Amino acid sequence: MNPEFFGLPEVDPFSVLDREITRLNEFLTGLRQEQWHASTRCEGWTVRDMVAHLDSDEEYNEACLNDTLEALVADFTDLDGFNDRQIRKRAHLSNAEILNQWRARQARVRRAWEQLGLDAKIKTSIGPYPLHAQIWHITSEYATHADDLGVEVPPDEQASRIRWRVQFSAFTVQERDDSPALERREDRILVTLRDHQLSLSLDDFVRAVTARLTLPENPDDRRVIKALRTLA
Repeated sequence: MNPEFFGLPEVDPFSVLDREITRLNEFLTGLRQEQWHASTRCEGWTVRDMVAHLDSDEEYNEACLNDTLEALVADFTDLDGFNDRQIRKRAHLSNAEILNQWRARQARVRRAWEQLGLDAKIKTSIGPYPLHAQIWHITSEYATHADDLGVEVPPDEQASRIRWRVQFSAFTVQERDDSPALERREDRILVTLRDHQLSLSLDDFVRAVTARLTLPENPDDRRVIKALRTLA
């Protein structure tokens, strides 16, 4: 196998982010009150929990910009605990309030990022990080959770969406020092971990990287899928 290098998607990240936000906004705006308590594809989270999490994502982005990140993540060593705390601290808000808070926060972050420009670096929990890549991270996060919520993607947008999602998913896998080798073969991704290879469809590759693909029973395949879990 000849490992392939995957850079960031070549399309404008702001335009893709805006499209994901628009779809989410339209979906959430149309919800009836009882639908806010429905379960999602993210185990243990309701629709309301998901919106609280989205607001938490943008609170993190604001903290990166405002140099308040250390205070936000203080006393937390694991992501699950942090996410649970962030959802609980929004429990007093009504559904409308949490939705509007997310919208306002996301818009502020979006404006600040555009003012900085794609060549900037920002402070993050792993140190200074390229803003260009960070925009793709939040765009991928929104796409993943939109799928968790069951947000429909128009047929004419599905092909371009899977292209950038595969490209960015591969980029994030290769950011790790111990990453599996990847090779694109038409509509498949060939993944090699040590001496074991696994061929995945494009959809399954994205689902594997975002921890949405069920772990296989075969122990070698299982190790490969676990090694791909980068955007969990």
